[in-house]
Amino acid sequence: MVKPAIAFLSGCLLVAWLPQLPSLYWLLTLFPLIFIAWHRSQWIIVWFIVAVIWTSVQAQFRLDNQLDVTIERQDILVTGFISSLPHHNDQRVRFEFKPENPNRNLPAKIRLSWYYPPEIIPQANEKWQFLVRLKAPRGMANPGGFDYESWLFQQRIGATGYIRESEQNQKLQTASPLSIQYWRARLIDNISTTLENSPHLALVEGLAVGNRDRMLPQQWETLRQTGTSHLLAISGLHIGLAAALGFFVAKMLWRIRGQRLLILSDRQAGAIGGLLLALFYALLAGLSIPTQRALVMVTVVMLSIFIKRRIDPLQIVSLSLILILFIDPFATLSAGFWLSFAAVFCILYVAHYRQPAPKCLWIHIHLWIAVGLTPLLILFFQETSIIAPLANLLAVPLVSFMIVPLLLLAMALFSLNLAIASWVLQLTEQLLSLLWWYLDWLAQLPLSVWHTPFFSPELPGLSLIGIVLLLAPRGWPLRWLSVMFIAPLFLYTPNRPDAAEVWFTLLDVGQGLSAVVQTQHHTLVFDTGPAFGEFDTGSAVVVPFLRYHGVTELDSLIISHADNDHIGGAKAVLAYYPSNTILSSDPAKLDKSQFCRQGQSWQWDQVHFEILHPKPHHNGSRNDLSCVLKITSQYGTILLTGDIEREAEIHLVKNYAEALAADILVAPHHGSRTSSSRSFIKQVSPDMVLFASGYKNRFNFPAAEVVARYDEMGSQTFQTGELGALSIKLDQQHDLTPKGWREQQRRLWSRNPTE
Repeated sequence: MVKPAIAFLSGCLLVAWLPQLPSLYWLLTLFPLIFIAWHRSQWIIVWFIVAVIWTSVQAQFRLDNQLDVTIERQDILVTGFISSLPHHNDQRVRFEFKPENPNRNLPAKIRLSWYYPPEIIPQANEKWQFLVRLKAPRGMANPGGFDYESWLFQQRIGATGYIRESEQNQKLQTASPLSIQYWRARLIDNISTTLENSPHLALVEGLAVGNRDRMLPQQWETLRQTGTSHLLAISGLHIGLAAALGFFVAKMLWRIRGQRLLILSDRQAGAIGGLLLALFYALLAGLSIPTQRALVMVTVVMLSIFIKRRIDPLQIVSLSLILILFIDPFATLSAGFWLSFAAVFCILYVAHYRQPAPKCLWIHIHLWIAVGLTPLLILFFQETSIIAPLANLLAVPLVSFMIVPLLLLAMALFSLNLAIASWVLQLTEQLLSLLWWYLDWLAQLPLSVWHTPFFSPELPGLSLIGIVLLLAPRGWPLRWLSVMFIAPLFLYTPNRPDAAEVWFTLLDVGQGLSAVVQTQHHTLVFDTGPAFGEFDTGSAVVVPFLRYHGVTELDSLIISHADNDHIGGAKAVLAYYPSNTILSSDPAKLDKSQFCRQGQSWQWDQVHFEILHPKPHHNGSRNDLSCVLKITSQYGTILLTGDIEREAEIHLVKNYAEALAADILVAPHHGSRTSSSRSFIKQVSPDMVLFASGYKNRFNFPAAEVVARYDEMGSQTFQTGELGALSIKLDQQHDLTPKGWREQQRRLWSRNPTE
């Protein structure tokens, strides 16, 4: 089954990485190839072509399920069921919703947010009526950033939107007690009541029922730094633990009465018990996609035990891979898919096939897995935890043999004896508190995480070959070559501009502004985008972009003014990249910052930077006091204007005249009607105009007449909301046309720039 599994995986990967879905006629041409390959017993080709066809069909179903863009931003009255546990904070509640509107061509599943909801919070599996505004799947598109559109595509979510304030919003039906979501919600209520004041309540809920709604950013940071995030994702490890626990308990109980062995062997009874407990735990976790993958693998293992057939572990993994991809061909888009299977293959490679087995094998396994997964962690996350083996050495056995069994026992006891269940849960919380103290201590160690720039897949691929050689049993030939394959990971340095060159990127931060300027040895960030509750574009967009490009130090941060859509992500950026130079038109809003003032200037790597506005003691609105920065190199000029409006534009034209000219202009105030006056545009005379505006934002930025004004002047216009992050290199090529990240990284689920 190994070769068919590789062939099926390759077919799924091919379709997933296509920029657009092949036409039906192209797919029809593959059927004769299947017949020819089958006739010649070329089964590998058959498996590959079947995977291509199956993945293409599934992709088409998902794309057809997406919202028609013609009904975006319209008020729509929908009825249906809440299909997930609602995630809520002080400002909003978010959940997945399955509409039941036969007269509307709506997606089968949508993701809704309700801002400032009423006291009666919607619960899972309740039937509601909502007045909503929807939009087709869309996300920010930036180098190194989270691909939200890909995630929605994986989750089969065909639209996102928010609930409008209306008297028509009402609950139509309470949740059915027959629903698993109903019982998950009840368990969460019981856990919350029992551990109301516990700082580890979020960890318990995450491990027990897969609810990570209460997790704090600091807790996620500790898990990330110690390489233990997998402990909170109910997937392979947890479902496997539940299956093993169920197997041994059922096996032991079945042997109590000998006559039962005439019906089923103790191992067969154990297989049934293991599968049932694994299913129980998977249902508690809401049958999420990682949980489904783990359940499929456990089912294959237990089935092989039940039918009394000894199957090679590699064959079991291969069969599980095929089944998982048949159920969800786009599981390959998830990092968890690759990490879980890579961990299994790593264990098989270094433990099952290594004879004789080393002493304290379980201790060795943690180190082997950490080393084996390093290339994938670097490829997906541009980082790996150096202390992960040390953290998992205690965390995995404690979670495996004590915390998870106790949690499963507590969940079962809640329906039988609340007092005993509460006592077991409190004991579990105490164990978690001890583990968390240990993880917190490790996370404080220096150099706990190794950050890397973005590597093209070739380098991690080479290092993977090196790791295979490194972890091979003693006696394998050419093991010393592993150093040659792994060394490039440590020797690689990312590309940087040459002297006098400027690499400029206007990031896609939704309705907001953030730009990154790189010279040969320096990096400047101009504004950091907005923050909304727990989310901010500083940590979600700016920091990942800097890491993606291997930036280790931020030389200067400029905040044009203190509006949220410009300063919202500043604290998050400074937490990762402390900067000695912070300029702002409103320093009171940001610690250690200084006033930006007209006349300030500096030189980096033969590139000149100058603050043109505001003047000292200049009066005006917050927008008109925005810092204005001009960047000049021998290959071109860039003008960043913040949110200045006509009054500031008049001041700039009067004071600088021809010196205001620039090749590239970041349009003032996102293209608002209150900015981009004709005199200002004429004086700047830009070749390229970049609008930092969110996709179909509620302000309708950039205004149509403003865009037309630039068009009349002969300037080319580009929008981050349409094209994603816009990158320009001022270099010897003299090509100032911005490159949009959305088109560079286009996949079949990506929206067209103008959609």
